[in-house]
Amino acid sequence: MKRFFALAIIFSLGTAEVIAQPNEVTNAWSALNTYRKSKDPYDLNKAKVAIDKATINADTKDNAKTWGYRGNIYLALYQKQLSDTIAAHPEITEPPKKTAKAFFASPVANLVEATNSYLKCKTLDAKLQVYQDDCYGPGLRDCYNDVQNAGITRFNHQMYAESEPMFELAIDISSSSKMFDTVNVHNAADAALNSKMYEQALKNFKLLAAANSGGGDTWAKIASVYKEMGDTVNYKQTISDGLKKYPGNGTLLVEDVNMKMKAGKDQEAIDELSALIAQRPNDAQLNLVVGNVYDRLANPKNADGTDAPKPKNYEELVDKAATYYKKAIDIDPKSLEANYNLGVLYYNQSVEYYNRSASTIADAAKYRGMWEKPLPDAAKYLETAHTLDPKDMSCLIALKNCYSQMSDDANYTRIKEEIKKLQANGG
Repeated sequence: MKRFFALAIIFSLGTAEVIAQPNEVTNAWSALNTYRKSKDPYDLNKAKVAIDKATINADTKDNAKTWGYRGNIYLALYQKQLSDTIAAHPEITEPPKKTAKAFFASPVANLVEATNSYLKCKTLDAKLQVYQDDCYGPGLRDCYNDVQNAGITRFNHQMYAESEPMFELAIDISSSSKMFDTVNVHNAADAALNSKMYEQALKNFKLLAAANSGGGDTWAKIASVYKEMGDTVNYKQTISDGLKKYPGNGTLLVEDVNMKMKAGKDQEAIDELSALIAQRPNDAQLNLVVGNVYDRLANPKNADGTDAPKPKNYEELVDKAATYYKKAIDIDPKSLEANYNLGVLYYNQSVEYYNRSASTIADAAKYRGMWEKPLPDAAKYLETAHTLDPKDMSCLIALKNCYSQMSDDANYTRIKEEIKKLQANGG
């Protein structure tokens, strides 16, 4: 009797569950609608409890409607978190900063659940397409915007490992509509690279390369991943393959030249660039690249990024770098990079001469009369770069340092104030 009684109880409970659970979808929908009017968290929690029951019940767990409603409810939970975060920071008065704070500080668990629920709704509804409002409507579009914002704010706080899954989720949303999401594939790749998730970075950079997005710069990114992984063979092969496809790409050319220089083939590297210049003398980008090569030869770096000793032919290399930078500017006066690089080249030359003038080398006295000479040219080209992009912080900082060296108090103060304004506006 006991065994029969136990079976009867289980059967009865099972029957009750089958009858009751399909109603949980309706209960969830009703509670969500009540919450939208009342804004009472109790109603939203009631909706969550009901829909969670529906997603594990055999009769409703495979229904598109169930997952569409679940997406709506979990999105409402996340949006409430955003609102609560904004309300918790009354000291932030500027709307963009409030929004950025909310997206950064709010946990993303409910947002992830909402997004995956909508995506499951789309999968289940793929053939019938009867729940388009729930599966394809504004909720999923809101999720797309929100996961991007959550990813961007975390990336900007250098939380790369936390930002990468957000960009991947945005890619999943785009992929569900058979769209290639160039922006977020690139964001995910950069986040993965910064967090040393090399395989994930390679996957996304290779997707970009296959889509011909980013040109040679994307191939250079792939090479940089291999380089950080210590995979010299694939690093070199990627540079070689990239140059075959994009022979004039500056980033790839610099990498190729650097490889040759590290192998002690400086002249071979320079000959390679000289041959290219002879073929395309009026190519501003190519002249910029050659200038950059001579700049790097003049101002070498150690493996850890610190300054290495200057070569014996330092002055000659600086003159060559300046010649090619000026050629690039003559061809394209609006080249921000050429103007900035030339300004920095002259500023660094001044610093080098100043250091020599204060040293114990035999000809220190010679440099006491030389270190100020490059500064006006440095300021001239940096000001041009600043005009081309007034919000470029690197340029502003270089200008401030330059005017400080020149003892030009008026311009120093002007640039200092511009930096303050840019920082105040989130720049």
